[in-house]
Amino acid sequence: ARFEAVRLRGVRAHSLMKLGIERLLQMGVLLLPLACWPDLPHPFSTPKTWLLGGLALCALAAVVVRPPEMDHPSRAGEWMWLVWPAALATSALTASFAGFDALLLAALPLPLAWAVQRGAIRTGALRHALLWGAALESAVVCLQYCGLDPLQWMGWRPESFAGSRMRVYGTMGNPDFAAAWLCATLPLFAGTRGVARFGVALQLAAIFATGSRIFLLAMPIAALAMWLGSGRLLYSQVQRRFAGAWWIAGLAVAVALVWLSPARTLGETVRGRWYLTRAATSHWRDVPVTGFGPGSFAVRFAGWQSDWLRGQPPGTGDARFAGPVDHAHNDYIEFWVEYGPVGLGAFVALSAWLAASAWKRRPPGLPPADAGVWGGVACLAATACVDFPFHRPAEWGLYWILLAVLSCGRKGWIDECQL
Repeated sequence: ARFEAVRLRGVRAHSLMKLGIERLLQMGVLLLPLACWPDLPHPFSTPKTWLLGGLALCALAAVVVRPPEMDHPSRAGEWMWLVWPAALATSALTASFAGFDALLLAALPLPLAWAVQRGAIRTGALRHALLWGAALESAVVCLQYCGLDPLQWMGWRPESFAGSRMRVYGTMGNPDFAAAWLCATLPLFAGTRGVARFGVALQLAAIFATGSRIFLLAMPIAALAMWLGSGRLLYSQVQRRFAGAWWIAGLAVAVALVWLSPARTLGETVRGRWYLTRAATSHWRDVPVTGFGPGSFAVRFAGWQSDWLRGQPPGTGDARFAGPVDHAHNDYIEFWVEYGPVGLGAFVALSAWLAASAWKRRPPGLPPADAGVWGGVACLAATACVDFPFHRPAEWGLYWILLAVLSCGRKGWIDECQL
């Protein structure tokens, strides 16, 4: 009897420990888009990076207290998780420059994604956290658009800009950054019920408030991924219940963003991105196999930009886009420069392995919520072609969380956590 009592106490303590770790992870994921702290050199990205580090530690603890079954389908080919870290380490060791912050950020989301993929973390709890975090971020953006910045109520003194658009920065520091997060989490509302559906309207309003045109690229890609991921015909339950409303609302927001956005004209934005792409790829053959090192893009681009401008005929107009640039506004090009073809290949290989694993185990008649995860991943992958979400902690962490959720081998996460 005494032995049984001790065993029961141990079981209860173990259950409480699992629940406590899960709640910490859930709270951390909810705060991931919201974490910011004034008076820091990087008040928006630094707290989110710290939070990713805390989530990584909690995820490792979750694997210890809740090991997956030996026959769990996600254990097959687990060595693929080492490909990306190995490429990062090789680049940092062989390059003449290695930025610690860039290297740390590139590796931090992997423990959390690994724990999710192994089945050590309930995906339904993560879905709750992501949806609540997206709703709170949307509320902050809408309040800022109305001139009621909640961060200023708490004593925040943001940087002043001449344009009115920049006052809508959410908790990301920039309207385009806030829009990238909101667009990537918008598909996750598919399959929600009741009051949660108001989150879609709130989030669409927030995307409109940012004035960012990333919606024009991200949402069609996300809708296509949701349709393909659902595994059903055009008039399936998913399309009948969600696609009509999504396309109508999405088209209205897209038209409003094009005509009412206070940002630069769409043509000017495209020309600016094209200039960055041409200047960054002008020396692509000179990139070492393992890259110039983590965080080296800004230094390399400064020299390449000068060479590019000198080689252009007078009057081309490219000079108006010249200036200090920290990122390529194309994560794949930046990965090529910093980590070389080996690093870019490792990133693509790990992402493709997780996506392929999810596709193979995709059940017939995929629930709308699972189709929404495909949409979120596709949205981030498309955004990375014209922006740098993979070099920002919130979107970078979200990308790996969603990929891990897809490939974890469990039944649709909506079945674990109805909304």
